[in-house]
Amino acid sequence: MADPDLKETEWDLLEALWTLRRATATEVTAHLQERRGWAYSTVKTLLDRMVKSGVVAARQVGNVWEYRPAIARETARRGAWARLVELAFGGSIDEALHFVVEQRTLTPEQRRELQALLDDGGEE
Repeated sequence: MADPDLKETEWDLLEALWTLRRATATEVTAHLQERRGWAYSTVKTLLDRMVKSGVVAARQVGNVWEYRPAIARETARRGAWARLVELAFGGSIDEALHFVVEQRTLTPEQRRELQALLDDGGEE
């Protein structure tokens, strides 16, 4: 799947599934209870919509449906980053990185980590 354009609610559901790996709607509801407080029916409806859009996969196990992420976290992040850079910085990575570095909220350690990433081209 190409980089999906995820809504905030979909991010929450995918984060739960990335953490749980496979889960029923009941398990996802419990996992997100503190953060969202959604009812089971809301979670089930959202998961089923995400199955139709291809970002979540589902299979029936007995009398319940089990869900798992159909996209990798990296794929979702890449799409979100690309949309942010395009929308907020006119597609300019240079401007986006300049903005990040200018922010005084980066700790010295974060600045060192960013510099190390830039120095080695992001390769690990």
